[in-house]
Amino acid sequence: MIRIAILTLAALSMSSAAHAGKCTMSSASGLGVTKEIATFMSNKALKDMTAKNGEKGVGKVATTCDGSLVVSTTCISKQRTCK
Repeated sequence: MIRIAILTLAALSMSSAAHAGKCTMSSASGLGVTKEIATFMSNKALKDMTAKNGEKGVGKVATTCDGSLVVSTTCISKQRTCK
């Protein structure tokens, strides 16, 4: 199950940005068997992506989850990041 989570993290790490000066709104998604795993995966993907881009998170991380799939849950974490 951990292998699936690591592969999911690598496969679903995504970024989107709405530019406002040197800060952006970044987001990452994660997939897991439970909401807790999916939340962890999306938060970890966001943290890894932010570090890779040389940015720092500002403010709280907002996470929303969708459990509409029968076997898994997808969560998206968003946070404002600045260089």
